Amino acid sequence: MTTLWLALACVSWETAPVDLVAATDVFISTGGLGFGQGSGSPAATLPAGLMKIGPDTTGESGALGPLHASGYYYEDPYISAFSLTRKPGIGAPDGGAVGWMPTTAETVDPDTYRATLDHDKESAGPGWYRVELEGVGTVELAAGLRTAHMRFDWEGAERWLTLDLSHTGSDDHGVSDAWVELDTGSRIVRGYALLNGSLTGRSGGEPTYFLAEFSEPWVNHTLWDAGRPQEGVTRLDGANTALTLQFDADVEVRLGLSMIDIGGAEVNLALEHPDGTLEDLAARAEAVWQDTLGTFEVTGGTALEQEIFASALYHAHMMPTAYGDADGLYLAAGGGLGFQAGWTYYTDFSLWDTYRTLHPLVILAWPELAADHARSLTDMGRRLGFLPRWPAGPGESGSMLGNSADIVLAETWLKGVQDFDAAEALEIAVTQATDLDSVRPRDDLSSVLTYGYVPYDLGGSSVSKTLEYAIDDHALALWAADLGEDELATEFTERARGYHHVFDTETQFMRGRNSDGTWVELDELAWSDAYSEGNAWQYTWLVPHDAAGLAELFGGREALFAKLDTFFEKSTLEEDTFLPDNYYWHGNEPDLHAAFLYALLGRPADTWRWSAWIRDGKYNGEPDGLDGNDDGGTLSAWYVLVAMGLYPMNGTVDYVLLPPVFDRIVVHRPDGDLVIEADGTGENLSGVDLDGEPLESAVIQHDDLVGGRHLVFHRSETDVGWGAW
Repeated sequence: MTTLWLALACVSWETAPVDLVAATDVFISTGGLGFGQGSGSPAATLPAGLMKIGPDTTGESGALGPLHASGYYYEDPYISAFSLTRKPGIGAPDGGAVGWMPTTAETVDPDTYRATLDHDKESAGPGWYRVELEGVGTVELAAGLRTAHMRFDWEGAERWLTLDLSHTGSDDHGVSDAWVELDTGSRIVRGYALLNGSLTGRSGGEPTYFLAEFSEPWVNHTLWDAGRPQEGVTRLDGANTALTLQFDADVEVRLGLSMIDIGGAEVNLALEHPDGTLEDLAARAEAVWQDTLGTFEVTGGTALEQEIFASALYHAHMMPTAYGDADGLYLAAGGGLGFQAGWTYYTDFSLWDTYRTLHPLVILAWPELAADHARSLTDMGRRLGFLPRWPAGPGESGSMLGNSADIVLAETWLKGVQDFDAAEALEIAVTQATDLDSVRPRDDLSSVLTYGYVPYDLGGSSVSKTLEYAIDDHALALWAADLGEDELATEFTERARGYHHVFDTETQFMRGRNSDGTWVELDELAWSDAYSEGNAWQYTWLVPHDAAGLAELFGGREALFAKLDTFFEKSTLEEDTFLPDNYYWHGNEPDLHAAFLYALLGRPADTWRWSAWIRDGKYNGEPDGLDGNDDGGTLSAWYVLVAMGLYPMNGTVDYVLLPPVFDRIVVHRPDGDLVIEADGTGENLSGVDLDGEPLESAVIQHDDLVGGRHLVFHRSETDVGWGAW
């Protein structure tokens, strides 16, 4: 009897779902070099948390360059401060508001108070962070959505704390205004910093208000203006403001954060963390992460695959950011306040990146979140008069190109998440795409309306814009058709073929073309003015919405396959991750879908081969575990989708099927679970069953995945021809 019980217990343990929170490694993506740097942070935060409190680091020189986009770089030898905000996993530095640093002597000199970083004495997980600073003491952090709890335990009797209101996570941006005020009787410090990040600075900066309540009274304090002590004052205004506090005992700090005003910071602290310990807040954070990641129930795979998957799910929830206060008010795009009742307002949409993988994942797994994303983008469009490209903080940064909000909104609607004002959103999108006199028409719209493409001699990144607009327009066509706008659907269906104009049949590349129809000189590996962050090899495949049309331009499927084979085979020869890859470049976005074109055109085995090569070669469980910066969760979401066996084709409702990594994944959707099971082994498929019925195609539609469905993948060591045509 005992033997049988032990055997059953072992089976149950071996097949138990993975604890995805425990499996998460928050340090993945915090390292890497050059274009292979991940720009991640181990800061304590909640899903979409406004509060992202964590360490900022620095090198020997003290300079904070491009390695510090989120403030933290794993290879740095020093921690410079602990700041409240950041936008992790993007390629532009932003955030790092208000630096807090324990010291053993009174100083506001960052080169003096920085402390040695020893990773053996550093640990972190979803919602918390801890580090022992040699010669100083221990810092512990826990986060709520808009709150934090800090604990400072000094080693010696000298206990000083520096607050630098001019601190940022990078030298590439700064603080243009600040103030700090002490209330000694209540042990409260209030403060404000207007941080002008690389993105937020383009719309006037991001206001950051905080209210900090200390567990112990300070026995001395000094306010500093540009490094000069100011005697006898309890409030100081100015961009170079700092504060030092001395304590007779170790201290804990409960902190509220708001982007609206100091009253909002007070409300957020009162409603979210009015009392309790750091451990209480950390436990609540873990419960929130368990609920969020618990949408997925995962069984099987190796320990490393589980870690990478869990960490990818975690990083997919760093942005967009929940931007409002606990009372429902939010700082709206373009200025002014809005009120959210029954929904959550978000900003920080890295849309040129996230439309490709993150938003399709959210629509599939968290449709309620997708609805709030759509409401937020529509709200921005209503207030600004146009749909944003890269809204950062309270404004539009205008970064990158295309009108990717069109795709996100269209896919959200077409995939059944329809609790937003689609008619209004579509009208804003169409106006932007057709009206030269609108508030902010598409870049180079006049050229598009005149020539059907962006000519090289009339606009920068001409090929990239033409291809992105084609995807945008295809999404608008499907959306308009579904809303009964047949004339619009016809117009945008034709416009979605605009990519034809920049394909050269002789060289078989998408290339720059002048307004008179002549081709621009082509260097197929160069980052020329025709492309944005890429070259001809990488952009030639950017037609995810019309693989058949792309094949026609090549002269047929076989010609396209031959070129695509060369593309991937040359990719295997590249090893230098410091520089951009010349062929398949997973660290950037335009060719993320390229491997899946094979399946769309009848050769799924090559999709399975090359997607497995990317999945296993471009991800690992170390700080350099991403192939480049995550771009708002884009690379992380790519891994999650591929591990599930489902890859979305942008601007459509189609998914490509591929062998899942795990034996079983259950996605707990509100309308019924999506159950994904896989038997056998290998990187091929001999078949796929949907609700017990065999499928013939390696392409499936979104409606086949919702409402409680059951997919069974039959993995195979060899290609048996399933899904080919």
